[in-house]
Amino acid sequence: MFKALSDAFFVELSEIKNSLYKLLLLTLLPIFSFALMILIFYQGVAFELPITVVDNDKSELSRKLLFNIDASPTVKIASQSLNAKDAVELVKSSSVYGVIIIPSHFQRDILQRTQPKVIAMLNAQYILIGKILTGSLVETVAYSAAEVEFMEDLVITQNSDSALNTISPIGLQITPFFNTYENYFLFLVSALLPSIWQIFIVIATIVSFGTLFKEKKEQEYFGTTNITAKIIGKMLPYTFVYTLMGALFLFYIYGTLGWYFEGSFSVTIFGMFLTVVAYQVIALLFFVTGFDYARALSLGAVYTAPAFAFLGVTFPIYNMNSFALFWRDILPISHYVELQISQANYGADVFFEGDKLLFIGAFWLLFIPVIVRFKSRLSL
Repeated sequence: MFKALSDAFFVELSEIKNSLYKLLLLTLLPIFSFALMILIFYQGVAFELPITVVDNDKSELSRKLLFNIDASPTVKIASQSLNAKDAVELVKSSSVYGVIIIPSHFQRDILQRTQPKVIAMLNAQYILIGKILTGSLVETVAYSAAEVEFMEDLVITQNSDSALNTISPIGLQITPFFNTYENYFLFLVSALLPSIWQIFIVIATIVSFGTLFKEKKEQEYFGTTNITAKIIGKMLPYTFVYTLMGALFLFYIYGTLGWYFEGSFSVTIFGMFLTVVAYQVIALLFFVTGFDYARALSLGAVYTAPAFAFLGVTFPIYNMNSFALFWRDILPISHYVELQISQANYGADVFFEGDKLLFIGAFWLLFIPVIVRFKSRLSL
């Protein structure tokens, strides 16, 4: 049995060497995809998001407010519009992400303490950008209001400390855990790369077995004995390469870039190995449903492509409906990413990771019907 496994392993290595498609699936294509995601999010923090403003007051205080908004690192006043209609058209054309409208008599109303309202209209289709702009604008407007209040109190009290305490009697210190610099690179890329990785695992596995059956060489390759060993041997080169690829990604994120890994690399890489095999088994299950190469690739794409949305990274799990939770549960990558986050961010004890590892390992049981279908097919 070991000889059959070993022979299948080296035969597959030879086929990979002679197949440009397989080589690309194992090297350049995933590396290019990873590099593209890294380049897109490498900056880590969104800054200088363009907005337009409509200043209906054109007073000293309105100009001061706009100066403070433009001084924020996350916002850039790209233009000034004559009216709200022109400004909204700029948002619709995606030239800017939002509009700030300062009402007429803004300075007069502030001095009379009638609380004028600055209107902010933001493009809510971009959820992340909308959140960033909202936080920045709220903070800047609050700072500008405090600045006016401080100047008024300073005139009355002639004491800067007293004036400062009047506008801010309670101090607040916010210290974020796990992502101290609130960097979106770590937040998004650490989940995006595994989501892309699992797509390539499924495609490569289906291509490996699908081309064999497409060329009608399955009887010659598998014969009638040691079928299980030959299937495993054919899978092994991909198992090693994709596990190594995942490990290198992990060391890149938490080694080269300097992000601190709280937990155990060995436990995470073991979970990674379980995940690779789980996806290989699932890919084979898609293939053996009809031994149709094209259909198996389509099923693999439908299954893996939307995975990122169900990880619970960008959308909270507790807000998912029953179908979304079901879909999340049948994706090995969702359990792996949960393991990766608990190890990388929280340094969870290995004892508490058993359920995640078992969930991923449970997908291996699908290898039983795969073997049954293979033997049935090859006995015809």
